[in-house]
Amino acid sequence: MKRILILLSVCSVLQATAQQSSMPAVLDAINANNLRIRATAQETEAQRLQARTGLSLPDPTVDFDYMTGTPTATAGTQNDLTIAQGFDFPTAYGARRKVAEIRSGQQEQVSIATRREVLLDAQRTCIALVHANKRARLLAERHEAAVRFRDGVRQRFDREAATILDRNKAELLEAGIAADAQRAEMERLALLQHLAELNGGEELAFTDTAYAPVSELPDFSTYEAEMEAADPDLRMLQAEVEASEAQTKAYKASGLPGFEVGYRYQGILGANYHGVHAGLNVPLWSNRFKVKQQQQWTTAYTLRTDEHKLEHLYEARHLYDRAVAMRTSLLDFQQRLGGANSTDLLEKSFEAGQMSTLEYQMELLLLKESTDRWLQLEREYQEAMAEVFKYKL
Repeated sequence: MKRILILLSVCSVLQATAQQSSMPAVLDAINANNLRIRATAQETEAQRLQARTGLSLPDPTVDFDYMTGTPTATAGTQNDLTIAQGFDFPTAYGARRKVAEIRSGQQEQVSIATRREVLLDAQRTCIALVHANKRARLLAERHEAAVRFRDGVRQRFDREAATILDRNKAELLEAGIAADAQRAEMERLALLQHLAELNGGEELAFTDTAYAPVSELPDFSTYEAEMEAADPDLRMLQAEVEASEAQTKAYKASGLPGFEVGYRYQGILGANYHGVHAGLNVPLWSNRFKVKQQQQWTTAYTLRTDEHKLEHLYEARHLYDRAVAMRTSLLDFQQRLGGANSTDLLEKSFEAGQMSTLEYQMELLLLKESTDRWLQLEREYQEAMAEVFKYKL
């Protein structure tokens, strides 16, 4: 009988409301207002512009020399003017542009990773708030029942049908549930404050008592492939390999001669000379070991990428197996539930004198433990599914 009463009580809590979850609206608001996401977007643009720095030609140079000769009467003065523009070997610019493009795409992956981290935090907070809202409603119902029980025991005590110990137990029961409700409300307010923090300081109302629907789990190979394809950390490591390879080509191109051309004027002893200035820059020492060094970086980044792929595989396996296990536990618990409110049955049994005050409290404790266990299991399942599908955020 006790087990039946527990199951009936738990099932009464599982009555889902028809309210549509507003979690998508909350995530949209945070995606638009979160300061970290906005700052990362600005950093991405700054990094894109920085990557393009140095792709153009170097600044032109202007040199002017004014010299007086001795003896002044015969040597006179000499004026030299040179306007020159330097440039590297043409292939160097294409290699540098390739590096800049890869770096820009890499920074975009940083923005994706940041947004995903923030939105996952917001999603977990919403899940915790649904759990908190459910508990708040449940604790309110428990408190109403405890007040009725306390008043009933007081009446029985006044009729000398209950002892002072029975009355004290009823008072403690009501006070304990009231304290639980107050503590739960403080936790709920803390979650709302965290949601406001994520939303750039703007408060969000979230009173949902129904979780947002979750997608069905695909087979593991499909899930792992989708998760890997959307992994920004893997994309960044692969970009490092590509950028390092492109940088190696840029260093090789920088080892080729650079050029300088321009205009040259010289005035001496009353004669003026105009002509072309040409120069050649041979990088014999400045580019030494750069190519070998960058090739070592390419090998290191390739190994880091392989390491991350292996970590990613086991992370996907863990998240997937955990979600499957949580779903199995949830369904198993669900199959054991009935459909009536056992709190009412307990009150009727107590009023009919079929159980003592202590027995009533023990039965109520069992109901509470089973209900809280279900709510926690439901929350953990939602959190597990959020982790599984975080790559879709």
